[in-house]
Amino acid sequence: MARLPKTRGITVTTTPQKLVTENPTRKGLLVYNNGSATVYILSGQNIPKTDGIPVAAGASYNNDDCYGEFWIVAESGSQNVRVEEDTG
Repeated sequence: MARLPKTRGITVTTTPQKLVTENPTRKGLLVYNNGSATVYILSGQNIPKTDGIPVAAGASYNNDDCYGEFWIVAESGSQNVRVEEDTG
């Protein structure tokens, strides 16, 4: 029987936080911005948000070829984000 992806909601603020840890068995990552301001996906904690991948309010980021650690930060305020990690 196939495992279902792990889905969770998080609150993203203007302080970078770890989105997912490195996971070599990850088959896919989906991030949906359920908030009202842009959030940025970063490849490291100290990466400027301007170098991150912007995910506008109501938009999503999908990557089916990644297993590294990712961080996330909000442009402003506290944003509600949904994260789905598929580990197969």
